[in-house]
Amino acid sequence: MASVDGLVTGMSTSATVAQLMQVEALPQTALKNKVTAQNKALTALQNLNGKMSALVTAAKALSDPGSWTGVKATSSSDAAVVTALPGASAGSFSFKVEALAATHTATFTGGTVSSASDGTLAPVMAGSTFDIRLADGSTKTLTPASKSLNSVVAAINGEANSAFKAAAVQVAPGQYTLQLTAKTSGATAAFSNDIDPALDPAAARPLSAAVTGLNLGAPTLTSQGADAKLKMGTTVDAVTITSATNTFAEVQPGVTVTATKVQAASDAPVNISLASDPEALATKVQTLVEAANAALSEIATQTKGKTSTTAAGALAGDSAMRALSQEILSTVATGAGTLGSFKSVGIEVDRGGKLKFNKEDFTKAYAADPAKTQAYFDSYTEVPHAKANATKFDPGWDQAQGIANKLLTVGMKAGDGIKLPTDPADKVVEGTIEGLIKRRNASIRSLNDQVSAWDVRLDLRKSALERQFANLETAMGKMQQQSSWLAGQLASLG
Repeated sequence: MASVDGLVTGMSTSATVAQLMQVEALPQTALKNKVTAQNKALTALQNLNGKMSALVTAAKALSDPGSWTGVKATSSSDAAVVTALPGASAGSFSFKVEALAATHTATFTGGTVSSASDGTLAPVMAGSTFDIRLADGSTKTLTPASKSLNSVVAAINGEANSAFKAAAVQVAPGQYTLQLTAKTSGATAAFSNDIDPALDPAAARPLSAAVTGLNLGAPTLTSQGADAKLKMGTTVDAVTITSATNTFAEVQPGVTVTATKVQAASDAPVNISLASDPEALATKVQTLVEAANAALSEIATQTKGKTSTTAAGALAGDSAMRALSQEILSTVATGAGTLGSFKSVGIEVDRGGKLKFNKEDFTKAYAADPAKTQAYFDSYTEVPHAKANATKFDPGWDQAQGIANKLLTVGMKAGDGIKLPTDPADKVVEGTIEGLIKRRNASIRSLNDQVSAWDVRLDLRKSALERQFANLETAMGKMQQQSSWLAGQLASLG
């Protein structure tokens, strides 16, 4: 609507309408403030949910029996790299790297073409087809798209059962030829051998017959396919281990060695050491403690009350959050059942209401009794049920004693929720924080709907006020005209 500023009354009617609308909009402003507060609370809950998720991850790492059977694998030489899976036995062994795996390669050296892509000016074949040897030793005829070297390469590489891959290589400026490379390394992947076809036609794989029908001459062996070799021992009874690749899996159960270079005769053997890794365990315990403290700090920040210098937290007065904080602290305060206080493995609650970890105490306890130390973190009483896991901890169902099991239960109850063996199969579980987030989102949607409804209501009210003041101006204008007419009539009578 056009401006209705008073031309007759001299009153700024648009400013008056604006001031009146501010009063009219007070209920909507209150709703918007509620939306802001709810959004802050929602963000706080989402942040806390992230902290609890990190706590669950850290707790799972220490409630997994595999974490406690891990070993640290080290190699004395850069000639080999070693890795070990959880459960690998502690110990040591040595060897020398005698050979690395090689891939069988052959290059056509009897002829070249001036272009790899031009099948008309630089053809590599007289006819329209050529033959290749497949992995099973049989021969197959291929028909390339053209007579160019690139088309031959594409035809070979398009054959899934071929014994090799092909590539166009430039051996000199403007001179191209064909190179064949076995699809995998190792002796058994070699696509040619020295067996005389006259002596054993079934086993013979002459290199000259790998690819036939090209005008590039005969192929020349440029790399013999060979296995990698590790030699254990120095006597005539020394054992040689072979592998088609440089990776030797299961040298010992759970132990993998990767050879990286061949050793000289004068080089010392590679010594592999496998030992328990308390340092890695201590790091996981530290991560668990830090995750718990991060959650406690987030709860404290978001639930703090208002003071003369600081504003209240977004979740101030939320009893569910205070209860969650107490649950986290009680996992330590209540100890590990018959094992006693967690202080024995370096964990306690300090005066500030946070968890504290003493790495030295943990390391000493683990060195003295690894199994008992593990029990402080991963121990529980199994509660039998047909649908329960009899070999694994069921959070919220089995009775947790270990701190990792306890914190895992607390974290899952707060986050994603826990489905019990007694719950129906189609039951949808929901954690405490997830439920609060869902309800906050519903509240925000409802408030935003109310704000939108007020937008319509206020637009109508503004239009009504503008019409009122426009009508007032019109009425005042008519009154002025009448007043002027009366004044003129009275003046004429005098």
